[in-house]
Amino acid sequence: MKKILSVIMLGSVLLITGCGTTEKIVSEKPMLTEIIKKYNNIDKIISDKNKAIDSLSIIDAINIALKNNPELKSLKLEISALEYVAFQKGLMPNPELGIDAENIFGTNGFSNFRQSETTVSLSQNILLAGKLSKNKRASLLDADLAAWDYEAKRLEILTEVRKVFTGAIIIQNEITQNNELLKISREFVNNLKRRVQAGKISPAEVSRADIIVNLIEIDLENSKQNFTSALNKLKSLLGESSLTINNLKGDLSNISKLPNYNRLLNLVKQNPSLKRYEKEFEKQKAVIELEEANAIPDLTLTVGIRRLNETKDNTFVFGASIPLPFFNRNQGTIEEAKVRYNKKESEYLSVSNELYSKFNIQFNQLKSSLAVVKKLKNESIPIAKKAFKIIKEGNSVGKFTILDVLDIERTLFELQNQYLKRLGELNIILIKLEGLTGSEIKKEGLK
Repeated sequence: MKKILSVIMLGSVLLITGCGTTEKIVSEKPMLTEIIKKYNNIDKIISDKNKAIDSLSIIDAINIALKNNPELKSLKLEISALEYVAFQKGLMPNPELGIDAENIFGTNGFSNFRQSETTVSLSQNILLAGKLSKNKRASLLDADLAAWDYEAKRLEILTEVRKVFTGAIIIQNEITQNNELLKISREFVNNLKRRVQAGKISPAEVSRADIIVNLIEIDLENSKQNFTSALNKLKSLLGESSLTINNLKGDLSNISKLPNYNRLLNLVKQNPSLKRYEKEFEKQKAVIELEEANAIPDLTLTVGIRRLNETKDNTFVFGASIPLPFFNRNQGTIEEAKVRYNKKESEYLSVSNELYSKFNIQFNQLKSSLAVVKKLKNESIPIAKKAFKIIKEGNSVGKFTILDVLDIERTLFELQNQYLKRLGELNIILIKLEGLTGSEIKKEGLK
């Protein structure tokens, strides 16, 4: 019995020395993208679906969306699952306990156990060529890649929320402008009616003025409907369709000149969708190393004790076996891993070309949009303001009719609305560029 215990102890030593780590493996988390750092404050935002939000800021909107997005939650769970896969890959194979009985249930003297030989053995498969660590490393890199996918998705959500939020801000500003225009126009119409009653002007002028006011009311109603649609789209991104949002808090921004093209172009490579390929190449190299290691056969060691019942003697048994790699040297799988590495290089070029193409398109649109915004702000609106002043003053001395005043006033407000709309489009282009580069573009607040 003591000798049997000795064999089991020897097997235990093999087991203890061969086992991998029992500590949970944690993947390498990518550094937060700069634009995510600016807006991410997820621990401090608490959204209550049963309450109305009087004034929703862009930061709150982003963090509600990041907190509620089911795809982000799924990706986070995937990272954890892959960490456990890497943990499992780091464990040694279990030893095998075997019992063999020979020379039993035969004929004559072998009809019982008197001349039997019983062997109790413990076998352990020893992984050679560092297969254990290489397998664990390749699996852990899968978790690292999932972390990059999480970061890319987070940037995508952040960018989309900012675009929709900004679009809603544009419409909200348009409603404010149209409300102001409608208020002033109605005051003019009321003045007209008083002048008609005093017999100073024809009732026809009031009818023409009413038409202008009606058109403004129609534009205002359309803007309100568009604003409701924009809010519904925003609430969908937030994952809280039943939430009531009364107002959006935030201003549009402006830029005085184009940002440096080369600087921004250089930042595109920091986009998580592109940056992740550094880990992708590292992972594919690890897979190649693993498959090359798998070409080396593993060693199986066996130790045991044999009981010879006929002589009442005990003997030790020791064995070792290793496959002979005459035919299968894992050559097909090794070549497959190399081809997949080349495939990832092609994927990288494809993603890179797509991102740089989008960047150039957005930068050219930014250039065009900035020119329009400057023209509206520095030329069109000042000219309209000057014309409005001249016609309004001329009306007071009888040179122009009240309808001329209403018409130029409406033109001025339309230009101001056009300016806000174009400025909003410029903001959305900047948001897209920040989404592509992952970096903030310095802007000036709209005064």
